[in-house]
Order: sequence, then C-alpha cells, then structure tokens
Amino acid sequence: MPHHFASQDEPKDEAWWRGIAALYPTPPADVINLEHGYFGAMAAPVHAAYEQGIRYANEQLSPFLRGEFVHKHVEVLRSKLAELIHAQPHEILLTRSATESMQVLIGQYHGLEPGDAVLWSNLDYPAMRYAMHSLQQRRGVTPVEITLTLPISRDEILTHYAQAMRAAVRPKLLLLSQVYPANGQQAPVREIMALAREHGIDVLLDSAHALGQVAVDVQQLGVDFAGFNLHKWLGGPPGIGFVYIRASQLHKIEPHFGDRDYPPDDIRCRLHAGMPAVGAILAAPAVFDFHDRVGGTAAKTARLASLRNYWVSRVAHLPGLQLLSPLDAEEGTALVAFAIDGMRAQELQQALLQRFGIFTVARNIGYAEVLRATVATTTTTGELDQLVAALTVLASEAVLKANT
Repeated sequence: MPHHFASQDEPKDEAWWRGIAALYPTPPADVINLEHGYFGAMAAPVHAAYEQGIRYANEQLSPFLRGEFVHKHVEVLRSKLAELIHAQPHEILLTRSATESMQVLIGQYHGLEPGDAVLWSNLDYPAMRYAMHSLQQRRGVTPVEITLTLPISRDEILTHYAQAMRAAVRPKLLLLSQVYPANGQQAPVREIMALAREHGIDVLLDSAHALGQVAVDVQQLGVDFAGFNLHKWLGGPPGIGFVYIRASQLHKIEPHFGDRDYPPDDIRCRLHAGMPAVGAILAAPAVFDFHDRVGGTAAKTARLASLRNYWVSRVAHLPGLQLLSPLDAEEGTALVAFAIDGMRAQELQQALLQRFGIFTVARNIGYAEVLRATVATTTTTGELDQLVAALTVLASEAVLKANT
C-alpha cells in the first residue's frame, strides 16, 4: 500500500496516485470513463471485505442477522457516520441510497398545509425535484422552482434564492443540494440556511455528491435534515445511504407507514426498509479505513481539484465551448458541465464516445441538457489530455460549421 497522503505536492504526484489506482479494478481498455459521479469503484480491500461479508452472512443467516449484526455492526456504522458529519449516533438513520434518504425527508415531512410553498432549483437531482413537485398533489402545496441559468456565480445563486423566498406565499420547505449534481457547483449552504431561517423555512440538504469529496459538518452548516450515500466519493459498496435529522427536529418527519418497531422519538422508525444491504454494512469498516489511508476528504478534495483544474483550465476559453461550472475549484468539484455551440448534449455525448472513446453523461437542467464529465482520484492526466484534445477538435468543428 502506498504511504499515507501527507505532502501538499501529492495531489499532483502521479506516481503516488498510480499506486492508489493499482488497488482498483483495471478499467476497460476501449473507453475512458469520465462519469465517476454515478458510482465510485471500490478499492480492492473494500471489495474483499464486501465479498467476505456476503459469504459470512450467507453462512450464519438469521442467528447472526437478528443478533450481532443489528446490535453491533449496524450501531458501529451509525456511530462512525455520525462522527464523519459531526452529529450524534441517535441522529443517524441507515437507508439504501441518498435518493431513498431524501425521499424519506421529502415524503414524510408532515408540517405542510394546503397553500404552503415548497421550493427547489432546476439544478437539483431530478428524482428529488419530482418528489418535491409531488407534494402539490399529495399535500396541496404550491410548488416553486427556482431557475438557475448556467454558468452562475455564488452571488447570483444567493440572489435567486433570496428573491424566491421573499416572493413565495407562505414558504415552508426548501430542497437544497450541497453540491449541484448537474454541474458540480457547491451551493453557499450556510448563507442559504441563514436566509431560510429568516423566512421560517426548513431546508432538506441533499449531500449525495458532498460526502467524501468536500467537507460536511452539519453543525457548522446549521443543517437540520440531510441525506447521504457511501457509494460515490467514499468508495463504498452500493446499498448504504443515511439520513441525518437533528434530534430536536425529529418530530417534523413522520414515521414510515406508521412503523411501530421503534418508538416515535427513535429515528429508526422513519424507515422500515426490510432486508438491509448486509454485505455493504459489514464492509463499511474497510471503506473508512481506506478513505483514511489515502488522507480522507481533505486529500480527495485536493486531488480532485488538481485534476479538475488540469483539464478545465485548458478548455475554458476555447471558442465554441461553454464551460458551465465555476472556474474557481473552491466553488466547483470533480463534476464539470459544459456544452458546445450547435450540438445537443446527447449528440456531444455520442461524439465523445464513438469518435474518441470517452464516456460522459448528459444531465437535464430543466431549460436544457448539458454534458457532464467527472474525474475520480485515480483519473490520469493522460486520460484528461485525450479529453482536452477531443473537445478542442469538436469545438473547432462547431465554430467552422457556424461560419459556413
């Protein structure tokens, strides 16, 4: 195993990160994966622990699952997750994904009355936008979508949220992404939280793309409700997400379908999910160990920023290319959205894949679709050189086409 991340130079130390990359599966030779935002690969120690956990549970069955698993392994994981975000274990509810986590918060938030306004932005995750809009039919609320047009500055984001809160009639609930999944931009969470408090609005924070990639401290951010997963930037197996609910605010989230296995003042009655992802939960200690061994969130933040800057700085001013994420890496993340004049997002996605062997993903932002490229800590500068070369060609072709 390579030495622990320690030096400020190591974000750019390709030899060091090649050592880390050697602990991951060898990627297919015919495609460069720049869509690491959906699922982050497990490192070998995590994968081994995952397989071992599945085997052990399959051998031990119910005596283990109804005993040691629930009373020890699940509680150890809750404690570790609480420590990670500066919460308390009794404020942590295990789920199977960030989507399920946010659906618990949105669907079971019971402090809504007909005519209350619920707000979200077009840059939030589509499934969460759908869930917020569904409250109109289910609860009789007034849906308000805040349109954020890319590219957009931090100050402009704040202005849009402030205007929407002031204009809304009886605003009650706001969905907010800590990192917008459409373009990787970090929202000014603390400032928006302060605005929301002034208007008596509860905020549901979607931190799916934050945990493991950027710092998450629910105390510093002033967050009462948040949803997370472990399979993106922590490198965990699929099947683990979690909800944070500040203990003093637990009463605002209803028990799940009248669950009675736990009392109303126990967060665990907010989701009755049935069979948990046993192998993933048993592998969680290996997830945290590996995360720590590469330097934790701080090291990943630095490495991802370095890789992001490596390619973004070289394409940002290409004629014909629109960069739709912040140039400043402190406001951006590993996820970067862009467009090329005259090309639909799906057309651009296919051109990159079929002509240059680069896999990216199109994201819907309401008024348009954009293309998103997302690096991982193990992405190489050689792969990014190929992305830069491909975008240079495609942007040049777009300009030539526009001028003929």
